[in-house]
Amino acid sequence: MINIRAELPEILKELIAVESVTGEEKEICDILEKTMAPFDGTLIREENSLVFHLDRGKEKRIALIGHIDTVPLGNSTTEAYEKDSMLFGRGACDMKAGLAVMLKIISDESIGAISLSHNLSFYFYSGEEGPVPNGINTLLDRGHFKNVDFAFILEPTESRYSVGCLGSLAVKKEVFGVSAHSANPRTGENALNKSLQIYEKIREMDGIIGSDRTLDGLLYYETVNVTALNTFNAFNVLPPRAELMINYRFSPERSLEEAKELLFASIGAENTVIVDEADSSYAGEGIDHYLMEGIDREIMQAWTDIAQLNAAGIPSINFGPGSIRHAHKPDEHINLKDFSDFYKSMIFHL
Repeated sequence: MINIRAELPEILKELIAVESVTGEEKEICDILEKTMAPFDGTLIREENSLVFHLDRGKEKRIALIGHIDTVPLGNSTTEAYEKDSMLFGRGACDMKAGLAVMLKIISDESIGAISLSHNLSFYFYSGEEGPVPNGINTLLDRGHFKNVDFAFILEPTESRYSVGCLGSLAVKKEVFGVSAHSANPRTGENALNKSLQIYEKIREMDGIIGSDRTLDGLLYYETVNVTALNTFNAFNVLPPRAELMINYRFSPERSLEEAKELLFASIGAENTVIVDEADSSYAGEGIDHYLMEGIDREIMQAWTDIAQLNAAGIPSINFGPGSIRHAHKPDEHINLKDFSDFYKSMIFHL
């Protein structure tokens, strides 16, 4: 069990100490389940995801949501440590700091240290970092978000309201040539040369779409990139096939179908397979009731699970401690003062 009566940094250290790489979340889910079981609420487990409802007779329900998995440890550590008012360790900002805030709220509410204006539901889900199935989809499909009026996903946003996110379209593009010995290339056709033509088309498209944009005064930009190029051949053979992976991050003002149309107009649909797709999202209307004045808003220059929640009719934003710039890095960390200040801001909304 995690001692959630402790101060926030100590809760975070205990969470970091439990390695929870995507696909290996059972241990941390077991620990979280045992941690929340004694508290006055309704606890539900779905595979390696958890839901905890606090029903306090209020009119509206707010959801606080966080993923329990992290990227692989790499050169980071599960032995969290403090230095220069920072706390370091894998998941420190992405997003075990958010989980620590959620647990602290459960603890503080149970002893009357905070009072609620809303019923609360807490979602601790697996599989966010991929490529395994995303646990939030399981919770949505099985009806665990019924009666939620508004949702905060506590991804790191530097305590800003991230009210929108980009969509993502990933495709695999194959081009074909004719193999030949590299000493006698005139008898073949190099597929790699053809792939470079596709690469140039992607660079041209990125130059066209990549200028700064604003939506309700919020800055963002679209981008498209070749993220992998493979030829699968020996060093002395002209490649007969080349495979490019292409990722297009598109505007909240553009639908997924429009994004496909634009990308395929550039590179062609032939021998092109969609490997991943996720719509963009913008929750710019009807949410002011749940938000504070004076906190900056942004469109996240990435895709997040708010897209799935908004598509399901649940107004949702990202709002969390820490900076995405420090996520997944060997020195992943969070500023402890900002961490504490975020907790106070979060309480205001509840």
